[in-house]
Amino acid sequence: MTAITEPRRAPRKRAEQQRAKETRAHLLKAATDLFSTFGYDGVSIRTIEAHAEVKRGLVAHHFGTKEALWKAVVEDMFADMSRLLGEDDPALADLPAEARFQAYLSAFIRFSAARPEINRMMVQEGKAKSWRLDYLLERFVRPRVDWTQEIVGKEVDPHTHYMMIGAATFVFDVEFECEALFGINPRSEEFVRQHAKAVCNLFADLVHSSSGY
Repeated sequence: MTAITEPRRAPRKRAEQQRAKETRAHLLKAATDLFSTFGYDGVSIRTIEAHAEVKRGLVAHHFGTKEALWKAVVEDMFADMSRLLGEDDPALADLPAEARFQAYLSAFIRFSAARPEINRMMVQEGKAKSWRLDYLLERFVRPRVDWTQEIVGKEVDPHTHYMMIGAATFVFDVEFECEALFGINPRSEEFVRQHAKAVCNLFADLVHSSSGY
């Protein structure tokens, strides 16, 4: 009996695991879209489940709480960012400061085009003080500001920080406006390449300038 039933259980178990994996991915995608558009307080668990087209109760099953789901969304986005930016790539550390900064900024722009939700979520959470803003700043944003300052060799003031973030990301936040005004899809490969070059040129003096901001 065992020799007959065991082979049947294994494929069934693998199918169940695959369905669970797909359900979790659908919930993450739905939560990312909704949190970045409406903010944490503007989205209910039921709305997320409906947007993901899954049964009620599956957020609790896969993530436990809405807070845990929000953190999973943030962790997923910043993990993608780290991979694309090559923050752990030893080859990046061997580049001259200016080339390293341009590589970092170009990668950040490509990531912002691919996943504009991350900047939209930062805008949502930056509007008010909350545990979520503290979580984002301490766990993800401040370390990257410190890393940028290490690359450029000096402290980055708030004016430069927000000008650089805005120049790099804003067009992807308003992609449909850009398309309506200029007839260009800002998330196309060619536009992203040109935009990265333009922004890098705009901040070319950031690394080698010794006069401050």
